Amino acid sequence: MTTESKTTSINIRPDKYQIYVEADKRIAEKLGRSPGPETLMAILLENEEDSEDLAAIYCHTVLRHAAA
Repeated sequence: MTTESKTTSINIRPDKYQIYVEADKRIAEKLGRSPGPETLMAILLENEEDSEDLAAIYCHTVLRHAAA
């Protein structure tokens, strides 16, 4: 398994991109800032989450690591 990062470009439907924009807003509201919709896409590229689920998953992960 390689750990080398790859840069990629994908086409995404506007309604799908909006899920990540909304999640980004929810994260910023909860944590004060967010990594941006593109980073969220990279985190959950394979998942079909809605914006609230995506925000909750990200916030939970950040807060869990901050508490450790």
